[in-house]
Amino acid sequence: MTISKDPSHPLIVVVGSTGTQGGSVVNNLDASDKPYRIRGITRDSSKAQATSLSERGVEVVQCNLIVDNADGIRKAFAGATYIFIVTNFWEHLDGARERTEGELMVDCAKEAGVKLLLISGLVSVTNASNGELTRVFHFDAKYDIVQYAKVLGVPYVDVQAAAYMNNITTFMRPAPLGDGTYVVRGIWTPGAKLPYVDTLHDYGLFVRLAIESDEFNRGDGKALSAWSEWVSFEDLCKTVSEVSGKTVAYQQVTEEQARAGMAQSGMPPHAVDDYVDMSKFHEFVWPKVFVETDLSKLARRPHTFKEYCETVDWKTVVP
Repeated sequence: MTISKDPSHPLIVVVGSTGTQGGSVVNNLDASDKPYRIRGITRDSSKAQATSLSERGVEVVQCNLIVDNADGIRKAFAGATYIFIVTNFWEHLDGARERTEGELMVDCAKEAGVKLLLISGLVSVTNASNGELTRVFHFDAKYDIVQYAKVLGVPYVDVQAAAYMNNITTFMRPAPLGDGTYVVRGIWTPGAKLPYVDTLHDYGLFVRLAIESDEFNRGDGKALSAWSEWVSFEDLCKTVSEVSGKTVAYQQVTEEQARAGMAQSGMPPHAVDDYVDMSKFHEFVWPKVFVETDLSKLARRPHTFKEYCETVDWKTVVP
């Protein structure tokens, strides 16, 4: 459906509209049979992605979502019926900053009188692990943002993303061994299964469900998991091998080896701690606390990992 310009239709403000999660929200709302006006927030409206959104009918607004720009955020959120917000620890590696900027967006959403705030949140790893894993800063910061909305009394839904399928082309990118084969290294055991989502294509499906379903859109703080299937690291690599035509294997490394490799790449110590504790959470805690959203409630079936792999240009990943 064409994105609406009719002022009588709901206005949805999408933070990070040129990014992975926000872009998925725009695309999946655009595919709805319900009419929406969409205002896409981006830090750089001159980007090709922003121009493309504008050509599709999205109102593109340039806004830096930092504490020093509270007035700009208020203006960007003004008149919204729904607001989707997302924060990104990995842009600056500062959990306190992520929390503060997220809480500011919640404040501005409340001032705008939003009908429903869609928060890209996560569980508290500290709480879920009974205090054993306390350094997954980006999970805990997102959890705190959701709790802030709860205390403030903003109507919200917590849309929690599972592991990104596209991690296999980014921080889990297969490393060449020099003989034409590749390896994915991690501290997880080969058979450890994680819930995955094709974030770019499918995360927005769950945000759309939150808006369009009476089960979630009352704003009473329900959590909704964006996922598709559970995949082990061993099977993940087998699928990449099958689709890419290259030999890709999984190799478990020790925590010490992982820490040394990340430190050598320039990752600061607290970010290394985050990654290590996150890996332990993934394997030993997440399977116990992850609540699967009923996928039959979605507008369409989300992609499997194999289907995601079939959308990747593997010549650029494993040349």
